[in-house]
Amino acid sequence: MSLLILILVYLYFRYKSSAYLILIPLVLLVGLAISNPLDKKNNEIEIVASGYFSFDKPTVVEFMSPTCMACVASRPTVSAMKEIYGDRVDFIEIDVRDTENKDKIIKYKIRSTPTFVMFDSDGNESSRFSGIAKSRIMQPNIDAIISN
Repeated sequence: MSLLILILVYLYFRYKSSAYLILIPLVLLVGLAISNPLDKKNNEIEIVASGYFSFDKPTVVEFMSPTCMACVASRPTVSAMKEIYGDRVDFIEIDVRDTENKDKIIKYKIRSTPTFVMFDSDGNESSRFSGIAKSRIMQPNIDAIISN
């Protein structure tokens, strides 16, 4: 980008045309819009396969909404799973109503709440299920991601 600006400055002095003076700020603005170093998205770290979560151990991600009745009904089961597996598995809750999470919802193709996505410690999606969390469904899935 700086080379292009130097060329425009050279052309201005060579041909004495004010058109080149108009192009210099335009090139600067376009360049900043394309590669803004202060842009939060450019500074986020892209993590392994998921792109959003850090995986140093197996992870259960719950896409939920505080106003969802199935999500509210799932809380006791999820809390019990956190107590049982809390030292070996990370549990993350993603609020689907929050606009900051829209890209995660699209990336993981979330269609209903609650949706539970299980990741192994390498960041690979192992399994997923939607609906009210039941321990007979969650426990085998969590055991599977721990054993991988």
